[in-house]
Amino acid sequence: MVSLLRIHLVISLYFHLQLVSSQHPYDENECSNMGTSSYSCSITRAPCQTFIVYRAQQNYQTVSSISSLFNQDQTQLLSLNNLSESNSTRVSLNQEILIPVNCSCYQKFFFTIFSYNTSASDTYTSLACETFQALTKPQTLSEQNQYQEGKIPAGYNVSIPIKCACPDKFDRRNGVQHLVTYPVVEGDEVDRIAPMFNVSEEMIWEANGLEPNPTIFPLTTLLIPIHGIPVLPLMSSSPLPSNISPNPVSIDLTKVTSATSSNRSLYIVLGTGGFTVSVILVIAFAAILRSRKKQELKMQPSSARSSQNSNLSPDFLEGISKLRDPLFLYSLEELKFATKDFHEDNKINSSTHQGRINAVDLAVQKMSLAEANRVIDILTKINHRNIVKLHGFCHSFQPCLVFEYAGQGCLMDCLLKPAISSELTWERRISIAFDVAVGLHYLHCCTYPSYAHGNLKSRNVLITRDWRAKLTGFELTKPLPVAREYEKEDDKSSKQKTPECPCYGLASSKIDIFDLGVIFLEIITGKDALDGLVLQNPVSILMEGSSKGSPRGNEMLNDLVDPNLGGDYPAEDALCVVILAQACIQENLFQRPTMNDVLKALSKMI
Repeated sequence: MVSLLRIHLVISLYFHLQLVSSQHPYDENECSNMGTSSYSCSITRAPCQTFIVYRAQQNYQTVSSISSLFNQDQTQLLSLNNLSESNSTRVSLNQEILIPVNCSCYQKFFFTIFSYNTSASDTYTSLACETFQALTKPQTLSEQNQYQEGKIPAGYNVSIPIKCACPDKFDRRNGVQHLVTYPVVEGDEVDRIAPMFNVSEEMIWEANGLEPNPTIFPLTTLLIPIHGIPVLPLMSSSPLPSNISPNPVSIDLTKVTSATSSNRSLYIVLGTGGFTVSVILVIAFAAILRSRKKQELKMQPSSARSSQNSNLSPDFLEGISKLRDPLFLYSLEELKFATKDFHEDNKINSSTHQGRINAVDLAVQKMSLAEANRVIDILTKINHRNIVKLHGFCHSFQPCLVFEYAGQGCLMDCLLKPAISSELTWERRISIAFDVAVGLHYLHCCTYPSYAHGNLKSRNVLITRDWRAKLTGFELTKPLPVAREYEKEDDKSSKQKTPECPCYGLASSKIDIFDLGVIFLEIITGKDALDGLVLQNPVSILMEGSSKGSPRGNEMLNDLVDPNLGGDYPAEDALCVVILAQACIQENLFQRPTMNDVLKALSKMI
């Protein structure tokens, strides 16, 4: 077994270095740019009371109208902002008003959600960038509401997720009580903003992951860490951006109400820390403990965003991707016969049955028309050994898709059923983890357009008879927005923005990586995350044991690893996978690894 000292050194270094990473990196992309921009959170992070800053503007130049916009008590708003009743009729244009909000973690992002009753001229862009002053983004509104941009009917109650954030334990140790969301306007600089909140510039730099003396941009947001209740000057010197001129529309403010938060199924305590540190540790740790001579996996992406030097045009690549076997059109009668009239004995899960046609085992899945169209559209454009193959379809009163059949069922069943889990050796588990990662890498980096799976979980990982893994469950899969390539100049070098930058679908791809980390932990532990997997930080568990200077560290590693392995696994590899999973499920999505990083780490163990 790996020595306690080595485990302790690796984990101690991991925790020491992760503290230097910003939890909420500044997004320099202005409001109207494509993509979402939110502050990530742990799904176990408790809600908090915090503040946002809003500037009085045309149509919202009274405390009454502003309090109605944010569903606030007018008297409380006056008191918080040191305003008298005489100010309630009208405040100065551009006056900065503190708005108290309840900030909660929704689907791994911090938001406070309001409802807004639209007029005929409203668009998601005007709402996000004008009415709500870049406290949200157009794409966020589009994703949270049923209507597309330009098709919002008058009188529709739009859900408005406003960006906010709660202090973590490290903030609180430093005395930070609130993180105030501040919308940046033309002329703002950190050295001007800091005195307004009676904080140092360094605190703002650290809270937003900024270099010293940074450039900040209008129509973005900063988080301001404060030690108490903020007090703003009665009149701000900040000018309103010249491009913000809200339309003089009539809004029924009586219909503006605070949206209720939806209940989420929360199933894991996220880790924290920097993904770069984690991945480096994984690779270094494996290299130190085991000398491997196998060549590292080399994959050449074929998408336009990752193959700039390719001589193959995107159109050619897209055409090649369509050269697949044609789909079979099955009749409902054929599928009924194949599945014994969708008999309970043939049931794989609630919507899928096993069938047999022409001596070939198949999986027949019922789904909605919209889901079927989406899955067909995606799976007829891509082809990979780690992606489930679509054989055909049936158009009936309820569409059915016919897939290849995986002899071992889904990964979760393999882990939970004793008869099967006993056959899941360590080598097979690592091979399955690698297959899942390769399949996800293919979706993110090697297709045109690239895709975010959107529903990655162990029940959507199929295991074949020869213990290979294939991704399925593409009902929620969406194409990632295509990045515009541009360069950001700094003092001595230029860096090209990657498609992982927050305005180009980072949230979707990084959520996939979070889900991948959950799958890694399930493979290691043999437990379902929904049943309370990893109720504590897995690296913390090992550190706790090793810090006692006893065999407790090895015992805790054994306790974490699936007992069905009978202790037959390399401890160094097991620890590496735990640390890699820890990097994937970090609370800060900007610091989760890319799929290239994940594959490099896993390839050391294949």
